[in-house]
Amino acid sequence: DLERIEVMKSPGSVLFGSGALGGAIQMITRRAPFAAASRWSGEWTEGVSAVDGGASHALSAERSAERTALRVSAAYRDGDDTSTPRGDLLNSKYTDWNLGTSLGVRTWGGQSLFASWQRSQAENTGIPGGSPFAATATATYRLAMRERFALEYLLPNLTARLPLLTVRLSHQDIARNVEILQSPTVTVTPHATHATASAQVESRLLPATNHVLTVGAEAWQRRLDSRRERVLAATNRTVGERPVPRSSNASAGLYAQDDWTVAHDRLRVVLGARRDWSRTRNDATLNPDYVIIGGIRQEPTPGQTLLWSAGSSRDQSWDASAGLHAQLAPVVAARLLVATAYRSPSLEERYQYLDLGGVLHVGDPQLRPERSRSVNLGARAELRSLTLDADVFLNALTDLVTETAGTFQGRSAFVKTNVGEARLYGFECSAELRLGARHAVSASLASVRGEDTGRHVELPQVAPIAAGAEWSVDGARAGTLRVGLTATHAQDRPAPDEARTAGWTTWRAAWTSAPWNAARASFRVRAGCDNLFDRAYRRHLSTLRGLVRLEPGRAAWLSVNASFGGAR
Repeated sequence: DLERIEVMKSPGSVLFGSGALGGAIQMITRRAPFAAASRWSGEWTEGVSAVDGGASHALSAERSAERTALRVSAAYRDGDDTSTPRGDLLNSKYTDWNLGTSLGVRTWGGQSLFASWQRSQAENTGIPGGSPFAATATATYRLAMRERFALEYLLPNLTARLPLLTVRLSHQDIARNVEILQSPTVTVTPHATHATASAQVESRLLPATNHVLTVGAEAWQRRLDSRRERVLAATNRTVGERPVPRSSNASAGLYAQDDWTVAHDRLRVVLGARRDWSRTRNDATLNPDYVIIGGIRQEPTPGQTLLWSAGSSRDQSWDASAGLHAQLAPVVAARLLVATAYRSPSLEERYQYLDLGGVLHVGDPQLRPERSRSVNLGARAELRSLTLDADVFLNALTDLVTETAGTFQGRSAFVKTNVGEARLYGFECSAELRLGARHAVSASLASVRGEDTGRHVELPQVAPIAAGAEWSVDGARAGTLRVGLTATHAQDRPAPDEARTAGWTTWRAAWTSAPWNAARASFRVRAGCDNLFDRAYRRHLSTLRGLVRLEPGRAAWLSVNASFGGAR
């Protein structure tokens, strides 16, 4: 259902609020276009994967007309335990499905309304590992669901200076029900619902020649209701708990970004600023919430203590950015970005009380927003058959939220805290060489270093230096073949509580057939294999997954796609 994915690798846009410390990833969902004449189109895709015995099925249909545009889609997947080079990854099976629909309606004067609904759901899906779980526990998602409704109204060309006004409304619910078998006599069932509502008004303005000004206001609120039951079969007892209190986080913000093009499009300047206000509230929380013995709820609840007091807090944050893109020569361009951004701690980070039989993880209601100040400098050269791109960056962070060893109510625990000051810096570069009309070779190299400058130790969850290369050939009627590799150095600078990971190299290959027509359909076959040589390796960014020590082994896959009526 994705039309495209847009990646902004630095916090240079104030259009996004909390959380864009290092950039943003925006996923654009497909929707049917309007058309001068009515037409139907559709797609059907079947796929299989060898590494987990998985199968996937997807179907979509679109109807485009002058005043309406409708799209409906459905997909289903299931798979068994994933194979690794050293045996199966137990309890990694999955079953999930999703449904989606969008409807566009032309109203009047070129205006249009789009309504969309999405539902994704997983059932009886294994959770193969995680540091909060005891080593002997088995965890399963009995239900993991996301449902989202959204409305978008577009008002184009209201005046010569106001080419577009957009109003957006959305509501999203996420529900997670987990079953953890800690032992033959102890079962824990965490379950939570997350509800988020948002509203946004955004205008595109032309205040002067060569200026495009984006101005907007948005507000959102997230509510969390998290519960947990601990079933003790040996004593016929059920203990109800709240790992996170009933809580909410509301935020409102104003932003403006000006895009100015001068010097006959050889120089582009982007300036932006944003201001946000947020409020976090929580109810008083008692632990345990209730106790049931032999089917009878105990009143008063024995052993009940106050876990979190009722409270609220307010934050104010701001963002600003200044970017410059200069065409220095016909084949050489340079760019510079200076920006600041922030991230407000989540409700889980503030109020977490995660006790699943392993190490205790606890939040802190008084966490401060993280702040970032970053500088990016890059250049790009486009020669006849060679394209080069390079970027260096420095991101200075303050009040970064992480976990440190401590105690909570007399127990050893990992407690969320603001570490003070930290910095991330590094570089990335890429090259693409076109060997002819149908051949190309590309390569990339990226490195990042993270330091807690207050404690003079390494930051956790920082990837080691990594490189990649790919050769592609377009065989016309024979299709397109791609062969590539990914390699990483050993992470020999882990954080104090992290394990060192060794370096590794994996190869992959993929082939996409040229489309061929049969009857009124167009068919395309895709096939490939990841980790071609069945390499046993571990991604450093997966080290918090507890029991998950290895990534999948040789992973061959195959899919067949049929398009009808001119579908994309």
